[in-house]
Amino acid sequence: MQMEKEQEDNVPDQLDRSRMFHSCCHHAIRSGLRLIAPCLALLLALSLLGTQLDAGSAVITDRYVKDRRALMQGQKAALTTLSDMVAGRTLFDARLAKAARRDLISSTGRIAKRFRKHRMEPNSHARPEIWTQWQDFGQRADTARLTAKQINSRSLAGLRRSLPAMMQACQSCHQSYRRYPNRAITH
Repeated sequence: MQMEKEQEDNVPDQLDRSRMFHSCCHHAIRSGLRLIAPCLALLLALSLLGTQLDAGSAVITDRYVKDRRALMQGQKAALTTLSDMVAGRTLFDARLAKAARRDLISSTGRIAKRFRKHRMEPNSHARPEIWTQWQDFGQRADTARLTAKQINSRSLAGLRRSLPAMMQACQSCHQSYRRYPNRAITH
């Protein structure tokens, strides 16, 4: 706790950044704008410093956890493609829908393999119950794969009928085994 406080004291807060920016701008205006580039560079550096400090908390070092996260991010991208078509945010494209379906079939088949090793990190969203209830987790992964195979990517109407079951399969598993369950938006 003391260390966090010391780190917080060393990082300029938003008000300090704002004051520095206004001071630089005021000085630049008084000196004929010849210092505006260094002031903007300073502001940019302070902004990037704050962003990098925030981003450091989401670093994952374990390669198995990275692989799991990449797998889930790929599934999220495929589901976003399909749900955007269903919702009308993008035009239905049977070729893209078929590719997203193929990605889901392939990636849901790798879920159990990616989670086989019990590896945890602070930024892993996995709950330890995955490994204590391995049989149930494996069945849910199998259900997701079977549901992905049933996605009808040939028409918008077929996609609208079949995609909610896929979203439900994902949500069902996440409710039980993801530390921070996310909301599924299908429309």
